[in-house]
Formats: sequence, C-alpha cells, structure tokens
Amino acid sequence: MHWLDSAPSREIDPVLDCLTFLARRADRPSSPVLLRAGLALSVTGTLPFHQVEPALEQVGMRGEPVVRKRVAGWRLQQLPAILELSDERAVVLLEMKSGDALVYAPGTAEPFWVPATDLDSAFTGQAIAVEVDPTQERAGERPWDKLRRSHWFWSEVWKVRREFWPVLLAALIVNLLALAVPLFTMNVYDRVIPNKAVPTLWVLAIGVAIALVFDFILRLARAQLVDEIGRRLDAKYSQKLFEKVMNLPMAERQGSTGAFAKRVSEYEGVRDFFASTSVVLVVDISFMLIFLVLIAVLAGPLVFVPIIGIATMIGVGLILQRRMAGAAVDAQADSSLQHSVLVESIAGIETLKAARAEGQMLGRWRRYASMSASTQEKLRRVSSVATNLASICQQAISVGLVIGGFYLFNSGDITMGAIIAIVMLAGRAMAPIGQFAYLLTRAKQSTTTLSSLQQMMEATDERQVAARSIVPEIHAGHVELKNAAFRYPGASTDSLSALDLKIEPGERIAVIGRVASGKSTLGRMLCGLYAPTNGEMLIDGLDSRQYHPHQLRDAFRYVGQDAEVFSGTVRDNLLLGAAKADDQQLMDSVVRSGADIFLSRDAAGFDRPVGERGSLLSGGQRSLLVLARALVTPSKLLFLDEPTGAMDTQTELYFIEKLKTAQAPGQALVVATHRHNMLSICDRLIVIDGGRIVADGPRQDVLSKLAGAARKDASE
Repeated sequence: MHWLDSAPSREIDPVLDCLTFLARRADRPSSPVLLRAGLALSVTGTLPFHQVEPALEQVGMRGEPVVRKRVAGWRLQQLPAILELSDERAVVLLEMKSGDALVYAPGTAEPFWVPATDLDSAFTGQAIAVEVDPTQERAGERPWDKLRRSHWFWSEVWKVRREFWPVLLAALIVNLLALAVPLFTMNVYDRVIPNKAVPTLWVLAIGVAIALVFDFILRLARAQLVDEIGRRLDAKYSQKLFEKVMNLPMAERQGSTGAFAKRVSEYEGVRDFFASTSVVLVVDISFMLIFLVLIAVLAGPLVFVPIIGIATMIGVGLILQRRMAGAAVDAQADSSLQHSVLVESIAGIETLKAARAEGQMLGRWRRYASMSASTQEKLRRVSSVATNLASICQQAISVGLVIGGFYLFNSGDITMGAIIAIVMLAGRAMAPIGQFAYLLTRAKQSTTTLSSLQQMMEATDERQVAARSIVPEIHAGHVELKNAAFRYPGASTDSLSALDLKIEPGERIAVIGRVASGKSTLGRMLCGLYAPTNGEMLIDGLDSRQYHPHQLRDAFRYVGQDAEVFSGTVRDNLLLGAAKADDQQLMDSVVRSGADIFLSRDAAGFDRPVGERGSLLSGGQRSLLVLARALVTPSKLLFLDEPTGAMDTQTELYFIEKLKTAQAPGQALVVATHRHNMLSICDRLIVIDGGRIVADGPRQDVLSKLAGAARKDASE
C-alpha cells in the first residue's frame, strides 16, 4: 500500500492524470492541455477535484457525482469512477471483484488490484462516475433536450429541478394556511357571535394561531431553501461566466471594460427572477384559481367581480409592459455606460489628475447619470401607475363584493360572515396579480439581460479547439509567416499585411519601426494572442490553428510594453502562469532578468507588496518584474515589446547585460524597440513600416542600408 501512503509528486497532477487515463481509455482527446484549458486551478497549480465534470465535458465525456461512505459494494453502473482521496489525491476505480478493487493511481504504468478496505481509509466519500457523453454525437436531438443539456443558464436549473419540489410544497401549504383567517372570520360572525359561544371562539382562535405559526415557519423554510438553491446556482453561474471571460479570444473582446464588467455582473438579477421569484409566483397564481373557486362556492355569481378585476389588471399590465420594455433596455445601456466611466476613472485617476481632466470626466459622469436617472424615472413612473391602479382595483373589487353581498344577504343566499370571508379571499387572490406589471417588467429586464449574456456565452471560445482528436506538441519552435495579415475587429485597414518571415530557434532579432507600424501587433500574433486574419502562420511546419492557444502562449511568451502587474506580492506575480514553480526557479528568473537589482536591497524580498497594477513599483521595476515572470518557466520564443522604455540609461545597460545570459539554449529572442542600445544584443534586424516588412537581414547590413537611405534623403 506504499502508493497510497506516499505523498503525490510535485510533477504529478493527480486529478489531471486520472482524467488523461480515462480519456485515453475511452478513445477521446487526452491531451492534458485540452483537459485543463480555461479551468480554475488550485493554489498549487493542480486541477481540483470539483473541476472534474467541466474537464470531462471539454473532451466529449460527462460525469455524475457519487457520494458513498465506503468503496466496498460499489455499483457496476457507476464504474469507472474517479475517487477523491485525502491530501488532494485521486485514483480511478475501474472494477470491483470479491472485495478487491482494480484501480489506476497517478504516476503508475498500469491498473492494479488492491483490497477495497485499503481505499476506505483515504476515501473522502466524493467520487465522479465517468462515461462518454452520447449527446456529443447524437443527431436529431429535441430542442428542449439540447437546451437543458447545453444552455449555460437552463442546464444548471435543470440539474437542481428536484430541489424545487420542497419549495413548491412549502408554497402550497402556505397558500392553504392562508384560508385559515377568512374561514375563522366567517365562522365567528356566523356561529360564534349569534350564539355567544365563547369556548368555540377560543378553540377556533387557537387553531388559527397554530396555523399562523406554521405559516411563519414554512415561509422561513421556503426562503431558506430558495436562498440555498440560489447560492449554489450563483456559484455555478459566476464560475461559468468568469471562465468564459477568461477564455474569450482577444478578437471577441469589444466595448469598454466597465460596460463589459457590468453586463457580466447582472446575471444575479436573472438568477433571482427565474430561480426564486418565478417559482413562488407560479404557486400563487395556481392558488388564485382555488381562491376564486372558494368564492364561487360561498357567494355564487359574485365570483365574477374579482374575475373582471383580474382581467382588467392583466390587460393594464400588458399595455404598460410595452412601455416598460423599451425603458428597461435603455436603462441597461445607460447603466453600462455609467459603470464604464466609473471603472475607467478609478483606474486612471492619476492620469486624470495630471491632465487636470477631473472636470471633463465629472461632466461625462453627470451626463450618463442624468440619462440613467431619466430612464429609471420612466420605469418608476410606469411602475407607480401599475401599482396605484392595482390598489384602486383591489379596493373597487372589495366595494363591489360588499354591494353584491348586501343583495344576496337580503335574499338569504349568503351570511354576513361569508361576505367578510369573500372580501378577504378576493384580496388574497388579487395579491399576485397586483404585482403583474412589476413582474412583467422584471421578466423583460431579466430576459434582456439573459439575451445579452447569451451572446457572450455563444461567442467563439478558445476551449472549443478541444473537439480535435489530436493536439500536436511544439518541439523546436520554428515559426514561419506566409503572406500573413491581421486586422483588428472593427478596424478599416490591416495592421499587418503581406508578411513573409521565418524565425529559427536560438535567433536574436530586433524589430524596429515608427510608432503604430505594427511591431506590438506582430508580437501578439506570434505569441497566440491573435490569429492571422489572412495568410498562414506555421509552427514546426504545422498551421498554428492546429495547436491549442494555451500551447502557443506557453511556448511563445509575449511581454508587452504595458504588461500588467497585479495586486499582491512580487512572489504572487512571479507565480502567475507558473504555480508549480519552486523557490529556486523564482530566484533564477529574478537573477536572469535583472530584477535582483531592486529586490536584493529590499528587506521584504519576494514578499514585497507591488500595489494595485504595480503602483508601488517604478516603471523600470515593473518592466524587470514582468520579464522575470516570463522567465520562470522555459519557452521556445520570447517577445519583448519595448522592455527598456521606462528605464534610465544605467538600468538599461544592466538589463541588456542580464538579457544576454537570460536567453536559454534554443530559445528565440525577439525585441521590439526604439532604443539603439537594445540592438547590440541582436544579430538580425527587421524593419516594419505601415504593417509591412521593408528590411530584414543581419543587423549591420540593415543599419548600413538605413544610414545610407537617411543620407540620401538628407541630401535631397
């Protein structure tokens, strides 16, 4: 049992290794890159157990959670399964036979038999039964079945559908208990008062008190159940949305950051409406019919009074809802604009103050706030009309029932207590209809938001490449562009055009050119942040689209001139994308990048706070830190975009000396720069102008040609 007693190796990801084994066994894509692409990882960089199901979905498989206390007696229908063990370990359970289990353990070559009792000591009770998803290849699937299986919102609601039954049952009993007070009142007026039956009064009162206590308890229980379902759905939706945000290709990111963030955050309102409000509303409307039937039993034709009132309120609600619909769309757009200004202003407050632009931004905020307030006022005004009409309609129904009850009472067809009871029952029946216009507005807002989010969720996802059966590895890192071009989404012209370029492993290349000539865009395209819009980019002879974007960005590192430093410490930033790196790797990256020039003199060292967006570091220190981050793990190509732009001459020279030794054997180094000193470390020079390569060759040859062209232009 040594395999169970030993701690997992740092190089092994237990859950990912189990998933790879099962995917290979089921003849599904089994690349670890595909299985973990775009999923949340633990602090140690391993795949956590709760990500097993989404990882399986990425390769056409599915999992069903299994909760058991012991491994012994495992059902054959739930095999194979991934078992969660203590200390973040996992194994694959393949077969059970005579008290023994056939398991696959991460890091082992083949499955082996062990006593099931040995697994019980480490088994946490959580497991995932795994199978190939037949719906991935199913043709002619019914729309509803496809919707509940794959829709990001409704599929989660469908999974918890059974948990809504207690909520519906509680709502049912609450509505039944609502009959207690009207019936109590009717009996008191009809039987207790005429007969002065005091004991009967108290018996009825005790019964009503018990009903009210149960009503209170059930309402609390219902609210708690709805909150629990909402909490679980909230965790699922927030995870799905953030995963989508993280995996959207750069070309799909349109609009401002603030508006985009606002749109993503609005899912909570959608969840609240469809997962809680609508459930209770369905039960209340169903019981409205029961209340009307009871009114008909007690007062006969008087039931038409609340029916006419309900029809009137529904008609008014539908008319007002049309006016609310447009206002709801406008309110969402105005709110996004306002949120966008807020986010941009907070992020760029230093720039605004330096440019003395606070007044202009305040003016923009005032305009958007005024637009938002105007649309919100329109919504409130229409909602107020609906609420007041509902109130008047309810009072008119009460008056109508009393008047009609008077005539029926005179003819002996109804009692005094029945009149009071039907008035109370009508009020209870009208309660959900009184919110009809408001609920229609909420429904419109929720569907509008859901439609907006759905557009984002249906956008191209980098993880969709997982459908491929084979994902090649990047070995040497040869890069070749053939007539490649790129145009940013929404742009009218190409940023790069007709590029023919080869980059061999180990080369040192400098890219120079005017501002906006396409140097940064070239780096982004080479490193997989964008794909060519025309032409080809070949990696080791294969089209770059055959590789997973995560593979490209792991092999080809892009360090932008405006690369972000995130809140936390120096260590936190170094570990971004390299969570498994050990202390020695971090130390080596800092020394090779030259970041030790400021870290060595700081008592906090790697625990030094960097502030929000690196506000506690100078521009040069941020540049050194992002370079160190790119050097923590090996890569085939390193593209540096203006790495010394924020450095003084002395620091730049120190950086250049460090960079000469930072390049690993076989690693290509490409530097886009305006600084002449940076050219000294490069053997090859590329000149870009207007998105095209106008010169490419040995450094000295290209510099000589540029100098000659400059002298010629000066003489003319």
